[in-house]
Amino acid sequence: MNNKGMFKHRDINTFLTNHPAAEKQKKKPFEYLNLSYSKQFDGSPMKKQPYTSKANENQCKSQQEPLFLRQNTLPNYEPTRCSSLKNGIIKAYAANTNQGLVRDYNEDRVSIILNIIKPQSRENEPWPKCSYFGVYDGHGGSACADFLRDNLHQFVVKEPDFPWNPINAITKGFEAAEKCFLQMAQDSFNQGIPERSGSCAIVILMIGDSCYVANVGDSRAILSAESGKKVIDLSKDHKPELERDRIIKGGGQVYQTHGVNGEGQTILGPMRVNPGRLSVSRTFGDIEAKLEKFGGNPKIVIAEPEIKHIKIVNDHDFIVLGSDGIFDTMSSKDVITQIWKDVQQSQNTNDLHDMMSNAVESVIKESLLRKTTDNVTLLIIAFSVTPLREQEVRVKTTSYIDKLVNFPQSSNSTNLRTKKYNDENNPFFMNAQKLKQNPKLMKSNFEDNFQYRLIG
Repeated sequence: MNNKGMFKHRDINTFLTNHPAAEKQKKKPFEYLNLSYSKQFDGSPMKKQPYTSKANENQCKSQQEPLFLRQNTLPNYEPTRCSSLKNGIIKAYAANTNQGLVRDYNEDRVSIILNIIKPQSRENEPWPKCSYFGVYDGHGGSACADFLRDNLHQFVVKEPDFPWNPINAITKGFEAAEKCFLQMAQDSFNQGIPERSGSCAIVILMIGDSCYVANVGDSRAILSAESGKKVIDLSKDHKPELERDRIIKGGGQVYQTHGVNGEGQTILGPMRVNPGRLSVSRTFGDIEAKLEKFGGNPKIVIAEPEIKHIKIVNDHDFIVLGSDGIFDTMSSKDVITQIWKDVQQSQNTNDLHDMMSNAVESVIKESLLRKTTDNVTLLIIAFSVTPLREQEVRVKTTSYIDKLVNFPQSSNSTNLRTKKYNDENNPFFMNAQKLKQNPKLMKSNFEDNFQYRLIG
């Protein structure tokens, strides 16, 4: 079956793509059935990949430059994922995640469901165009971020309030997801396998021209408007110092770590919350901070989202979702400025999808040049980037997404993923075709309710 058009894998010769090929790895558990897809993204984000440096063309460069700049490579690099078709008011999207300069693992995860289709049980109802984008910044392990990547959207979409009361659907869906993961973590502890991981979440739910931003933690959503002249924060970082009153009222503490460097100078660390000893005040997971049997307090570190609603209008350019690894060294304005700088330099491409993909890589590069020490993830959702528009000749009739093609399940097909659609080592969950509601979420084995068209 022809699978061109819905999702594009970029590997152009840019700064980030000058990297050596990863060594061929053994098949991992739950390997993709789509062989071409698994070969393209064979490098695991959970395992540091070997790489070698190229000959340094400029021997005069300072040895204080970051290693990746001198070698023109990134450890465990994976190409930026970007769209090739639009869907409603979403004209393009692009995303990438990287372990960064210091860590040899990546706990960030990304979900992209471009088109949420009406379930058969509600076929007599009207149904707007719906899309879902999520960035999950895990800590203490990747299990919680993996869980959210694969399942948080299902909890939201299966709510009866979806899509006509999105705020209630998001609130109830997030609450159900939190309860489910904490139960899974507790069951794991009972079996003698400690599961302490947690994750932040920043989510965009598009319903028609309405945008709902749901935030738990310190990842961030930013809106660029009027060709970058306006930079609007769509979320508020959930830091202990910013939620001090709520934390103390609930019986918790806010404190700051400190230490002494080799020169005897006192170095102040981040503000933290106790119980949990976390530098963020809202998360999913983190069972030891929340369950009393582990010394936690359910009123302190919470998974209750702050939700913001805006209408997308012609002056809105794009929305950026990013993990705190980006914003540790760049302000919201810095990020938007960097994107527009790259867009202006890419005017000759006349392709919005490629421009957004280049812009993602440009921001990640800039954050690493500024020596961020965390994993870095960036996702751009473009609405209208003037004067550069997407090429309308791409789609002369209704897009593939609107045609709702039904794909047969076949063991001979290499273009479909069936059971075990997500490798636990893959940071991306992408479904550009179809999302069904899951009537029953199992505790540890989630049945596949998706039909895919994966584009290489």
